[in-house]
Amino acid sequence: MTLTKKDLRAWQENMLVLLSESQKVAILDRFGTEPEPYVWTEQDIAEQIRIFLDHGCFVKPECSYSDKVPPLPPGVDF
Repeated sequence: MTLTKKDLRAWQENMLVLLSESQKVAILDRFGTEPEPYVWTEQDIAEQIRIFLDHGCFVKPECSYSDKVPPLPPGVDF
C-alpha cells in the first residue's frame, strides 16, 4: 500500500490531527512508494505516522520492535 495526498487528508480528518506542510511532505515522501522488498500495510503507515508526530522521526522498515527488546530471562512467568 502507498499513501496518496487524498489518503493522508482522510487519515488527518479521521484522527483529528493538524499537519504542517513540511510534515505532509515528509510523510508522503516516506510512504508514497513501497520500500522494496517490503510492502507498507495500513497499520504500518498509521503507526509510523504516529511515531513521526510524537518523536519527529520514522523507524527504519528493516528494523522491528522485537530487534530492540531483549528476550525475557528464563523463569519469567506471566
